[in-house]
Amino acid sequence: MDIKATVYGRNTLEFLTVAKEFCSFLEGCESYSTRNFVSASSKLLPLLYYKAALLPETTPIYDEGNEQFVSENDYVAVIQKVEGLLGQHDDFAEFNYQQPEGSFETITASIAEYLADIYQDLKNFTMRYQLGKEEIMNDAIWECRENFGEYWGVRLVALIRAFHTLQFGDVDLENIDEPEDSSKIDTSSWFITRRQNDSNPFQD
Repeated sequence: MDIKATVYGRNTLEFLTVAKEFCSFLEGCESYSTRNFVSASSKLLPLLYYKAALLPETTPIYDEGNEQFVSENDYVAVIQKVEGLLGQHDDFAEFNYQQPEGSFETITASIAEYLADIYQDLKNFTMRYQLGKEEIMNDAIWECRENFGEYWGVRLVALIRAFHTLQFGDVDLENIDEPEDSSKIDTSSWFITRRQNDSNPFQD
């Protein structure tokens, strides 16, 4: 396996650029108006999907898992910022296909939580790249591509649809209700909490 070709290849570096832009966008999204946030998201998310789909296949070098950089506080901060922008429009109808015989049910999902899930993976990816060690960079690509295929890629697709509705539907983006206080929400069942517990060697 040619590690340099994988970690410094055009598709990888272009994905890295978009991933950094996505993370910076969410970290500073409180400076946007709701309408501008929706408009920017409608453009950025499809580009992110396209670039993620072009990540090269690779195999992990290390047996142990990659270092995690995103804390639960980071995760909650993203949720709070997005909920503050979207208010009552944060909830959207999502399809849960994990049903017997290929059926599905409609559930209520949160744009803020979906974005935070993706942010978690991409922020970890970009931080691992900053370490500058090619073996870690290779494993970061592998993990990010696996998670894209198995977990957050389908959430990204759902977000593209949700933002399309907000952008082009008959939605009032001028009058936003105050969101629930996210600091009081039980996060024990969230994806980031489970992953941090799984990767914590000191966890009982």
